[in-house]
Amino acid sequence: MAPVTCQRCGDLLRSVAAQVEVRIEYRSASSLRRLRTWKVRTVCRMCADAEWSAHDFPGGRQSEQEPML
Repeated sequence: MAPVTCQRCGDLLRSVAAQVEVRIEYRSASSLRRLRTWKVRTVCRMCADAEWSAHDFPGGRQSEQEPML
């Protein structure tokens, strides 16, 4: 089996616990029924945390932003 690397930063993922499988899921707008899920890529935990944070806080967290004048 070939070694698995993070498809975002390129680090070698030595254990299954370090891997996060990124998938895309589409839902029907009328019924919220799941239509399809595709495996997109495998990333490490650090990259997954960074992506989740960027998704939840697209402008950065309030504590990371400059204070308003």
